Formats: sequence, structure tokens, C-alpha cells
Amino acid sequence: MTGRYAGIVSRAIGHAIDVTLLAVLIAGSSWLAQQFLGIDPAHCPQVRAWWHLRARLCWFLPYAAPVAGVLIPPLYLVTFYVVAGRTPGMSVLGLRLVRANGRQVRLRQALKRVGTFYLTLGLGSLLIPVTERCRALHDIVAGTVVVYDWGSHAPDVERAIALARSGGD
Repeated sequence: MTGRYAGIVSRAIGHAIDVTLLAVLIAGSSWLAQQFLGIDPAHCPQVRAWWHLRARLCWFLPYAAPVAGVLIPPLYLVTFYVVAGRTPGMSVLGLRLVRANGRQVRLRQALKRVGTFYLTLGLGSLLIPVTERCRALHDIVAGTVVVYDWGSHAPDVERAIALARSGGD
């Protein structure tokens, strides 16, 4: 860990990568389910008997993607925060979520952070540029910070940044 706190731009880019990944996964899963089950939601047959599962799924499928869009993102975030300390989008940018004392995030902090993020509709992120350790409201509530962490590649990244700042000389 570098100990440098991540700003609003890198965090927003990481979040945009995660949102894009989730959208592709949810839409792709819905499409695959339609193809695999041979269901066309535009032409659902009438359900006559309770055991006609395919006909029942046909009527439910248009609601599956919106329900998945509400349930899966919080589960995705909490799972990645607890297991890896970062989401795939955060990983691309070398970001890591840790507790304020630098230790790994536990389930309780992850749930607080994600819950606060959704309750405030993400507007708590507007605090990132004005707080001391670049913390959003959901970070303050959960007791977390987002830091840069390139792992074993940190020296290479620092050299690349220094080279870019010097104009490539």
C-alpha cells in the first residue's frame, strides 16, 4: 500500500467500470436464459396448468433483469470488499478499500458502506474532494478509506508515473 488516498476521479472511473461490468453480466445472463430456455417474452403462451414451467418463466422473465439489477450490485460490492478488498474496477486502477486503521474490511463495514452509498444515492461521494483523507460519507459511516495499492507492481507504477511527469526523458 502506498498510503496515498484515492481521489474522486479514480474512484469514479473504477465505479464506472464496475457498473459497466454488472450491466453486461445482468443483460447477458438474461439473454442467455432466454436462448437456453427457448423463451420469447413477446410471445408468451397462456398458462393453463401449474406444471408448465416454461410458460410461467416466460411471463416472469421481463422482470428478472430489473430485479437482478437491484439485488446483484450490492451483493457484488459487499462480496468483493470482504473477500478481495477491491472490486474488479478498483483493481484496474490499483485501488483498495481498507478500514481507517489499514486493516482488511470485514462484513460489518462492507454492509455499512454499501447501505449508506445506496441510501444517499451515491451523493455522499461529493465529500471526497473536501475531506482530509478523501473520504465519502459512506466511508465515514463505515470507518473505511480507499487507498492506492499496486501490490508487488508498486515500484514499476511509481517509475512510470515519475517518467510521465518528467515528460518522458
